[in-house]
Amino acid sequence: MKKYLLGLDIGNTKTQYALADTSGNIIATLYDVGASHENLGPDGAQATVAEGIGKVVSAAGIKQKDIRFIYYGAAGADTEEDFKLLRKVYKKVTPDIPFDFENDGFIALKSGTIDGVGMLVTNGTSNTNFAMNAKGEIRRIGGLSFHTGDTLGAVNIAMFVCRAAIRGEDGRAYPTVMSRIIPEAFCLGEVEDIKNVPLFPENIQKVVELFFEAARMGDGVALELTWMLVKETLHIVDEFHRALFDHGEKFKLVLDGSVFKQKYQPFMNMLQLCLNQRYKNSISIVVPEWDPVLGAVFHAFEKSGITLTKKISDRLIKTYMEKKTQ
Repeated sequence: MKKYLLGLDIGNTKTQYALADTSGNIIATLYDVGASHENLGPDGAQATVAEGIGKVVSAAGIKQKDIRFIYYGAAGADTEEDFKLLRKVYKKVTPDIPFDFENDGFIALKSGTIDGVGMLVTNGTSNTNFAMNAKGEIRRIGGLSFHTGDTLGAVNIAMFVCRAAIRGEDGRAYPTVMSRIIPEAFCLGEVEDIKNVPLFPENIQKVVELFFEAARMGDGVALELTWMLVKETLHIVDEFHRALFDHGEKFKLVLDGSVFKQKYQPFMNMLQLCLNQRYKNSISIVVPEWDPVLGAVFHAFEKSGITLTKKISDRLIKTYMEKKTQ
């Protein structure tokens, strides 16, 4: 009987599912609603994940019992208590199917490096940072919230940008073109009215895009904020390197998340220039075209006892990208 591997990337606003056969072919994918226990509670998360798995199984034309292993990348899997809770939740979803899970940042690291060795810095809606060396030693930095120290992430960036725009207008900081282009884009009378704009993902994205547009125009305040983001990324990489890697040791740096994937300028040029100057030939920067859910599929293969060969990982990436464009 043919068996299948299932990977999930569970977030607060979206959840992605990818189902593969044991030969490395992605046969079904699903982009569905968020299923995080932080937003829905344990019962809501269980019901939402179970419904999503049912949709994937139905789309693939298989039976749920044909799934050999499930691997979850879960947003909000941060503390020991989170792990205890989520293990119970996912056990209830599929009582008879082996599974494992980790924080969603861990699957993004796996997705970009394949073997899991290297560093991950995410700059998407929020920020998560993981690293693992060849000895299997793992380190995580941040990824909890703004008030616990995070700077990267579209939500945080939008907050810095709106502060700068308002302060530049009322005289508490240097003038910036963002004080003009943000209210124009949102059809606001005054820049202060941005406080009344709902924090929907599309609005946050628009603010981030306007910020990088101002930076490309040469706006000094926007460039200063851009440099702040570059320095934050450098500090994370430096600490990972100090803690886990030897001097001169080659490593991959995976830059994932919507902000990195958009490759906004001059941010990406500044960052890559600094990283290459600092680490020279030691660093290999990866900005994956595919989604982190593939990292969950990679883990599912290995956890089920299947060797993740280059042939299989290449086929998984190829067939996943083909599914995305259908």
